[in-house]
Amino acid sequence: MKRKYYAAIDIGTNAGRMLIGYVVSRDGHDVVKHIQLVRVPLRLGEDVFVKGIISKEKVKKFIYSLKGFRLLAKAYDIDNIEAYATSAMREAKNRDIIVKKIKDKTKLDLEIIDGNREAELIFSSFNISGLVKTRLFLLIDVGGGSTELTVFAKGEKKKSRSFKIGTLRLLKNKVNKNIWSDIEEWIERNIYQCGQMSAIGTGGNINKISQLARKRYLEPIMLKEIEDTYKYLKGFSLQERVDKLRLKPDRADVIIPASEIYIRIMNIAGIDEIFVPKMGLSDGMILEQYNKDKSRI
Repeated sequence: MKRKYYAAIDIGTNAGRMLIGYVVSRDGHDVVKHIQLVRVPLRLGEDVFVKGIISKEKVKKFIYSLKGFRLLAKAYDIDNIEAYATSAMREAKNRDIIVKKIKDKTKLDLEIIDGNREAELIFSSFNISGLVKTRLFLLIDVGGGSTELTVFAKGEKKKSRSFKIGTLRLLKNKVNKNIWSDIEEWIERNIYQCGQMSAIGTGGNINKISQLARKRYLEPIMLKEIEDTYKYLKGFSLQERVDKLRLKPDRADVIIPASEIYIRIMNIAGIDEIFVPKMGLSDGMILEQYNKDKSRI
């Protein structure tokens, strides 16, 4: 039987990614096996958080990237591609024009999803050997434009909220001064009464922090280790992080504010460990496609 491949395009604030993979069953869980992950540093948030719109130059680069994604998917005999966009496109005043242009130029239907939908798809991708069904978790997803916080108890979502604080938004000084008060209030209302919790972190920055801390797969990172990694990174200039630490240029700057967000949220919530499954929105999108196929059988 021929294996079926799936493609998922995730257009974030900092980068656009396409994941190609297939689904296998492991320990009673459906898991996405990655075949290829392609990432383009679109940085849509640089325009949106300053001007409120995405510039013609970035739209052109955006469309070129999507055309390339579609051609690569074609090489795997994939015709149906799910394409979702998050924070930057949610806030772009010219988003409707861009979505129509993308449809005209690439034949892709780009869907702009809200923070709750994003959190659901991310969590659906986790396979932590039953761990999520026995413990309390705070999912922390730090993106370029927003941070999603979701409380899960025994594998079920209890509370979720998206906050307008992210790595690019911080670098552009476009974060509301009251945002941390809002986050503290939400955590106090939804987490403190839950008892002892652990965190789950998603996104490229926490993945890189886990790597720098030399963690094995699903070995939790302690808060102190994140703080030590943050201090280590701060000891290098932006160019040194690229040249000496071999970070990608569009990772070398955002990893600092990302670390600050993770550290502060974990401190506020009284959480001292975070698991990093290295799965995310694209994995959830592929699982959703796979489950739709299964329901048709």
